[in-house]
Amino acid sequence: MKVVMYGTKACPDCVEAEEILKEKGIQYLYMEFSDNIGYLKRFLTLRDTNPIFDEVKENHWVGVPCFQFQDGSLSLDIDEVVKRAEEEA
Repeated sequence: MKVVMYGTKACPDCVEAEEILKEKGIQYLYMEFSDNIGYLKRFLTLRDTNPIFDEVKENHWVGVPCFQFQDGSLSLDIDEVVKRAEEEA
């Protein structure tokens, strides 16, 4: 399984999630957007158009780390990423 992770190294939750991905051997592409406006625009498009972010926006949170699976579905939960990776292994 390969997953896309949106986030920033300035976020402790993103740093922890990346460590877990590495530790579990899960392939991922990190769309680190703190210094890449293109990645930030891609993330904001997801955030502004997907209901998974409704609570995030209501609470004025950023919504990272965010994970996008190969089928296009999204998750904000690293445990779900690990579970899906284990199921596919």
